[in-house]
Amino acid sequence: MKKWFAVAVDSSQSEDDRVEALEQLEDLVEQKIDFANNLKVLKMWEPLHSLLTSDTCTLAVKIQTLSVIATAMQNNPSGQDAYFAYNPFPTLISFLVPSPSSTVESRSKAVYALSGLLKHNAPAVSLFGSPEVDGWTKLRDLLQDPEIKVRRKTIFLFNMLLMSTTPSDSNPEFSSQQNFHTPSSPPAGETQQNQIHPNSHAVLLQNPWRVVTSQPTLDAFKEHGIVSAVIEALTNPQPCGEDGDGDASDLQVEQFAVRLLYSYTVICSAELSEADKEALRSWFEEKTKEGVQGMLAKELDLTVGELKSLVGKLE
Repeated sequence: MKKWFAVAVDSSQSEDDRVEALEQLEDLVEQKIDFANNLKVLKMWEPLHSLLTSDTCTLAVKIQTLSVIATAMQNNPSGQDAYFAYNPFPTLISFLVPSPSSTVESRSKAVYALSGLLKHNAPAVSLFGSPEVDGWTKLRDLLQDPEIKVRRKTIFLFNMLLMSTTPSDSNPEFSSQQNFHTPSSPPAGETQQNQIHPNSHAVLLQNPWRVVTSQPTLDAFKEHGIVSAVIEALTNPQPCGEDGDGDASDLQVEQFAVRLLYSYTVICSAELSEADKEALRSWFEEKTKEGVQGMLAKELDLTVGELKSLVGKLE
């Protein structure tokens, strides 16, 4: 790790060598969570984060740095907290805005990094919506991004944060104390339930409800008009590509958007505006003309029962 890290942060190295070093570093943190946590032990988080704003880094180096950061936080609460200490939201969000200096890959990797930081992390989700950060607005605007890949990742992230999650849900990394490396027998004089063995997921034993992101996400959806923007992206998609000559509709975007709307209206029992209901009714009517409801449900990756429940919310 030290060898690859030294090359990655060395501004005298070539772009290709720095990118390769970061790729090797990402491979290590992806292979084993202990390697990801070594970023903190070896004091690598701050220099990595600094690469994202460094004048000595090309966009290619920054993109690969985003990938390392995102991978190190995946299903790793300890990694999330280590990176969160450096107030990363302003920097990550700066990569979301389409501009001549940004690419589909830089925006996509920034969403990937935000996903790694926000997933199962209610404190981060709450701060993400603060006026100082204004992250929800920036994500919402990506629903009209010229690149369909970015739209897909954004809607998928929205739905992941909205889905109702509790510590007892079927997430294996959260449901069994064995996965927290809790010792099988406590030292003399101590009880098992009062022990929290230091490891990557110890914070989830200290605060099991950290994983519940539904409520702050639901509040943000209502405050920032996220659902209306999703419905607009679904029912009136903008053409893709820099020149606007690509297909406007995309099956994955449709599937992710409909799943989000099902979660919002059926699981979370949230109401849609009359304008949003009308737009969705018209869209579903057009879709139904193309085939029977069962075929439409399959196309949208829903069960027939889920589709009927969603359509019922539009009445």
